[in-house]
Amino acid sequence: MEPVLINLSKKVTEIKTISTQKSNWITRVDEEGIYVETESSREKHQNGEKESPWEYITFEFIMQGWKEFIKVRTATQSDFIKTKGRSSFLMAFFSQLPFVGVTTKDTKVAITLKEFTTDQLPEGNIELTLSFLDEIIKDNVDPRKINSIFKEEKIIRLKSRARQGLKLLGFLNEKHELNKALINEYQTKSDSKVILRNQITKLDYFNLVRRLLPLTENLQKQDKLKCFKGIGMLIVRSSLKDNLMKESVAEYRTRNILSWLQELDIVDEEWDLINQENEIEYVINSGASIAQEDGQKLLSANEVVTHIDKYIKSKGFYYEKEEIINLFLALKTKPFVILSGISGTGKTKIVQWFSESIGATESNGQFKLIPVRPDWNDGSDLLGYRDIKGDFVEGPLTKVIKEAMVNPTLPYIVLLDEMNLARVEYYFSDILSVMESRRWEDGELVTSILISDEIAETNISLPLNLYIIGTVNMDETTHPFSKKVLDRANTIEFNEIHLDFLDFLNELPEISPIKIGNRTLLGEYLHLKDVYVENPELIEKTTKELVRLNEILKPIGAQVGYRVRDEICFYIAYSQAANLFSFEQALDRCILQKILPRVAGSDTRVEEVLNNLYKFCTNRLFDEDGLLDMGDLRNVKFPKSARKVIEMRRRLYDGFTSFWLGS
Repeated sequence: MEPVLINLSKKVTEIKTISTQKSNWITRVDEEGIYVETESSREKHQNGEKESPWEYITFEFIMQGWKEFIKVRTATQSDFIKTKGRSSFLMAFFSQLPFVGVTTKDTKVAITLKEFTTDQLPEGNIELTLSFLDEIIKDNVDPRKINSIFKEEKIIRLKSRARQGLKLLGFLNEKHELNKALINEYQTKSDSKVILRNQITKLDYFNLVRRLLPLTENLQKQDKLKCFKGIGMLIVRSSLKDNLMKESVAEYRTRNILSWLQELDIVDEEWDLINQENEIEYVINSGASIAQEDGQKLLSANEVVTHIDKYIKSKGFYYEKEEIINLFLALKTKPFVILSGISGTGKTKIVQWFSESIGATESNGQFKLIPVRPDWNDGSDLLGYRDIKGDFVEGPLTKVIKEAMVNPTLPYIVLLDEMNLARVEYYFSDILSVMESRRWEDGELVTSILISDEIAETNISLPLNLYIIGTVNMDETTHPFSKKVLDRANTIEFNEIHLDFLDFLNELPEISPIKIGNRTLLGEYLHLKDVYVENPELIEKTTKELVRLNEILKPIGAQVGYRVRDEICFYIAYSQAANLFSFEQALDRCILQKILPRVAGSDTRVEEVLNNLYKFCTNRLFDEDGLLDMGDLRNVKFPKSARKVIEMRRRLYDGFTSFWLGS
């Protein structure tokens, strides 16, 4: 296995840790090991805290980590004992291999050996297999009756092996019945190898070998055979029993695979790929993560937002692209967002289309709509409870959480519809608390336990790939939000309706969903210092504005604290990094979504605060005579917040005001 890992280190230049997606760059490889640089090591080197920008990791150390991994087969960071200091890197490095997957173990991110069975590997060589196919075609031999047609035990055994090969290639089904369409295509094609090569690409284990071949390209044939045999003994189990493949079986079947690939002109006589350039690219791209193997795409923030915008418009719903950008940034900043607005503005639909556009649907389990009931008084309806027999009955959210834990590279989106029909603090408080418990632990981002193994069968935490969006209406049937909830969410209003948008009827092309990996939505920052290192000037500029706002909010005790400050800084930093909003546009959204929902009341102090907020947003005094004239706000510094302040100020004439339309 060591030659494979050495060659892997020479082909992959950047590796992102699984949980945090932090980059590790392999900048040099020598005979003894690799030179790895990170943003942190480079920064320490630049600041004079470190002599060189790299850490040296020996191949001996990597092999020690490999032995620790395969000993347990599914490993979290805690399973890397002798190699503890670099466990995050080793897990990410090993996950580049096409037979290593990403999963969870005891609620923590883990890597695991993918497993196959012997019936996925050919029992016979390809000449034997195709010879039997000719007998079936020309002599009308029934492959279902080889035991009665042939008498000699040796012949029966050979025909059985050939039949298994034909089943692999798709010429026979599980009942050994003929695939007449494929056989006809095979007979009429001038180059039958084209058909066979196409069938080979559908076979998981053959594809695994093809992906691994570039990692053995400088080895002799016997050494290649040794590598593939060892891997087979590690990941292939008997189809009849549960034991791993024995050495003699592994060698025989591995030789068959390589001879098949050679006969079909996929590899040459030295078992090197003939179309080397394309296959090397395939290995690097597909081995980088499970995401690539499952057809996910890693797009830039701009590309994702543009795609989502076009997808939603093609469904007949129109929202300004800025609203899509805002929802995207809000989710990236914090995986909990509240959508408010009058009934019928499409709050539920935008979440469904947003999710569907990135490959998260109800059918694949990545999207779940949970209607909130007025009688929810605690978290049991959402998370689950123990029944009278003592068995744990999973709630709808717990089912999604467990799915998300098993598939950490996929985003899972939960829509809590009309979430304030019940008091949010009653049924959602545990989730809010655990959401705030995110922390670094051994280089991995984790949360506190949401449901302990004393209640459920195992400890359940909030996974990093779970995003919760709540829709709310504010009327006499619903409950208001406490500051605890508002502090922990971006509150986005949807009150504008564009009924005259009819382009989707005849102009817009059909847009297909694009399956994206969780990395696209996953936030990169946890604490202010994380973002300050990369954007010191931006954070200082933002903080100065927030200090001014806190002075304005002080009379009613609505100042923002550290949590809100950090999340506003994250939002603006993500926006700036992707060039989505200008600084003023991003801060305008944050004031509207994180600060104005905190303002409510009926006395003169609230009036004074609103007047001063208007001055902050527009740089001019509030004019009561121009209260209804919002048309001249387009050129002010923070127009969206200014409009909302005017709206809230107008409500004050009725004796009470708040952010919410129905108040």
